[in-house]
Order: sequence, then structure tokens, then C-alpha cells
Amino acid sequence: MMRLLPASLVLLLAACQPVEPENNLTEVKDTCEQPTASLTEESLTASVGDRITLQGTGKPCTEGAELTPTWTVENVPVESDVDAGSLNIDEVWQPYFECDAVGTYVVSLAVAEDGGGASLPVYAVIDCSSDNDPPVADCGDNQSAKVGDRVDLDGSASRDPEGAELSYEWALSSTPACSGLDAADVYNGSTALASIVPDCDGTYLVSLVVSDGENWSEPSQCAVTVAADNQPPIADAGDSEVLSPCTNEQYQLNGWGSYDPEGEELSYWWTVISAPTGSGADDTAFNDQTAANPYFQWDIVGDYTFQLQVYDGEQWGAPDVVTYTFVDVTENEKPIANAGDDQTITNEPDCETASYVFTCEDCPADSVTVDGSASTDDNGDELDFYWTESTGELTVAAPFSPTTELTTPAFAAEYNTAITKTWTVDLTVSDCADSDTDQVTITYTCTGDYTP
Repeated sequence: MMRLLPASLVLLLAACQPVEPENNLTEVKDTCEQPTASLTEESLTASVGDRITLQGTGKPCTEGAELTPTWTVENVPVESDVDAGSLNIDEVWQPYFECDAVGTYVVSLAVAEDGGGASLPVYAVIDCSSDNDPPVADCGDNQSAKVGDRVDLDGSASRDPEGAELSYEWALSSTPACSGLDAADVYNGSTALASIVPDCDGTYLVSLVVSDGENWSEPSQCAVTVAADNQPPIADAGDSEVLSPCTNEQYQLNGWGSYDPEGEELSYWWTVISAPTGSGADDTAFNDQTAANPYFQWDIVGDYTFQLQVYDGEQWGAPDVVTYTFVDVTENEKPIANAGDDQTITNEPDCETASYVFTCEDCPADSVTVDGSASTDDNGDELDFYWTESTGELTVAAPFSPTTELTTPAFAAEYNTAITKTWTVDLTVSDCADSDTDQVTITYTCTGDYTP
């Protein structure tokens, strides 16, 4: 039988129970919304041919849950063959691939939790470089042929700086409007020795590029001129060169070496093939695009490539190209002045005596020639010359000439006494940016002489 406690005892027991403080905080755990992926290294550098091994990890939301990684190739260089199928994922968290071209590769990793969500991707950026210099293609010389003749193309002079074995790729860059040939008509186009059979008269531009297995060369172009009765004219745009830092902003091209085998009068057509990045120069920069030697207005330093074609009244000849490198004036080399050897004059004017008092003729004015033509400029700049003498006693016949005559003044002589006068003459040579000064000394010794 249950006994009831007195009301007073119930109240006493209630008063003795512990009371939770009102400010007690309930522990709040972070909520995991999705798993996370991470990479041991997110930025790598390598060389072409290296194996790139990536290391990924993941953290699930649910402790102990299994994660599945997904690797994606996001970006590769244009010349690379790497794609998703190139990733070797025998070890799913450590895929690898081979860096096969110069440039930037981007690979992403995302992880998915069984029965849960997927992580945001993380990215590995791999920069592949190469110490291997590109090969140089050489398609041989320009050629002449007749319609239907086989034209043999010889690229065997192509070379690789490191001596690597080359692969070849020939193509037809342009053909006459009457021709139906295309790249497929280049026979043995993947070998050093290829050939074409022209199907009509005109000029065929053949190009060759070579590869050393890592890099492709710049194209080399050759012209095959297929003659009708009239032989095509020959364009000559001049020799490529690196120009002086003092080159004028208007530079004159030279196509006077062009000629026609039959001696016909030529028409000229110049075009700009390429200019430095940032240049605004184009065909409008010629003062006369149809002149044999037009002036061209260049605007920034760098390489400018020009093409010249000539026309004999019936057909255009094969184009010729020339490249000029315009150099920043800050790279100018200072000229070196050379005023030549010091000059010496001697004279003995006559003296007379009366009562043992000697009277002498004056030391006469005399002249010497000074020569500064041995002055040099490493850039080959044309030099300006300026001769000066600080006392103003010497007369400089041609102060702005490399060679000039200097004339001394006359002065009094003394019997049996050597009077020496010395003048220092400065030669200053200048190019467009710098100058240099050298000195030459003129020494005149005069002694009065008495002969009884």
C-alpha cells in the first residue's frame, strides 16, 4: 500500500533539487553542407617530357563516408594532346600525365560523398617550359618550271640547334587563280624531299615547317615560278638587317635590285607583312607604295617585315621579303672621337744687326691639316664633326668637316731665341644621341736666325 508524503515534506524535497542556471549555453555543432576537396600542390612547374603527378585529398561531411574523386582536364596548350583520357588514374587520388607541349595545363579535382553532395572543384595549374630551341625550316631556293614538269622541293637544309631528328610538313601557301592544286597535291609532303607538278602558269608559294618533336619551326617559303613565253620578273627587296638606333623615323626601302629577264619596265608593289605588337604601321605608312624605293614611317622599335612584288606588264613575279629591326635609341653606342696626331711647326726667320742690335722678321703665319676621319661609331651612324680652338687665335678653315686646315697667326721673332706657342684644338664628333671629344696639339717653334 503506497503511503502519501506530507505536503511539507514534498516542498522540502523540491527545494533541495539542483537548479540549472538560466544562462547555460547549449553546445552547437557546425553543419556540414558538402564535402571538400584539396590538393597537396596547386601550382607546379615542369619541363616538356616530365611526368606530372597530382595528389588529391577529400574531407567528407559524414565521418567515415567514402569519397569518389573526379579529375577534369580544364585547359592545355594548343599543341598538346593531353585530355581526360590522358590522365592515368590507377591510383585514383594520384593521377599523372606527361607534359607534351610548352604552356599552361589546368586540372581540377572535385569529390562526391556516397549518398551526399559533391564538393566545389579545386584547381592545379602546371606551367611547362622547354630549354629546347625550335628548329629552323629551309625550303631551299626559289625555282622556275614549266607547266606539267615535276618540281622537286628540298628541305634537307632544315636544322635543329640540338641536332634532333626532324619531321617535315609541306604545304601550298598560294597558287595562281588558274590552278586546282592544294596541299594534297604535294607529293611526299611529310618528308625532306617533296615535289609538285604545276597545272598552269603563274607563281606557286610552297611553305615548309619542321618539328623536333617538341617545337615547330617558323614557316619557310619558296616560290615556284611556272613560266609562259614571258619569263616573270624578279623582285629584290634588299637585305635584312638590324638598323642603327639613330635611324630616321622615315626609312627608305630599296627595291632597285629587281629586274625583268626581258628588260621590261617594272611596276612595284610594297606591303607590310608584320610589325611589332602595338605598332599602328600598315600599308598607309609608305609615302608611295608603288615606288622602287619608298619611304616607310615606323613608329615603335622592333621587327618590320616587308614584301615586294614586281610586274612586267604581263605577270607578277614571286614576292621577296625583307626584315628590318629598328632599335631603341637607348641602346645607342657612344661614338669615339679621334683628332689625329699632334702637329709641329718650326720656322727660322731672318734677322739683321746694326750696332749689335738684332732686328728679325716676324714668325710667319703657317698652316697644318688635321684629320678626324679615324673617328668611329660602333653602330655605323653617320657622324657630325666640329673643330674648335678656345683662344680664337687659330683660323679653322672648315670646322664641320672631318679634315680641315688650321692657320696660325704671325708673331714676333727674337734672334737666337726659340719662341714656342702651343694651341689645343678640340674635335667633337656626334651621332643622334651621344658625342665624344678628342684633342690635338699644334706646337709652333720659331727661332730668329742671323747669317753674316
